[in-house]
Amino acid sequence: MAIISRNPVCRWLVTVLLSLASFQLLAADAKGEDSEYKIYELEFETDSNWTSVEIRDDAVFVNAPVGASMNLTSKDGLRSFTLSPQKLHLRSRSRGLVNMNLFVRSKNNVLGLTLCKGSRSSYAKISSDQSTQKNDMKEQDHCETAALVLNLF
Repeated sequence: MAIISRNPVCRWLVTVLLSLASFQLLAADAKGEDSEYKIYELEFETDSNWTSVEIRDDAVFVNAPVGASMNLTSKDGLRSFTLSPQKLHLRSRSRGLVNMNLFVRSKNNVLGLTLCKGSRSSYAKISSDQSTQKNDMKEQDHCETAALVLNLF
């Protein structure tokens, strides 16, 4: 960074590049490119002591839209709950049932996911209006890739 601040040509070039990037973002908003995204509701259930759901596509987890709410119930309580744009991670106090609904913003109607669970004998299930994916495999690796159909055209 010190090289850029000393060299006036580099400073000018960085300023121009940042300006172009911001103009492209403004132009994208003006064109309404964000309107191609749709928000879908998902139902999630697990009986594992920890589980995670990771999105492999350009979709992201979002807050509930206006008029909807996110609900989370846990039989024995949660130790931690982390929701980032690409990943959900739950750790419960014991191996008890956890239910929740999630919202995903995506351009596509198929969502690529990786479902992970805490033990061989537990399960993690995620569903949309159109399909359900359940990770109940008994292998040593507790993660499974899945594709979830969000909405049919």
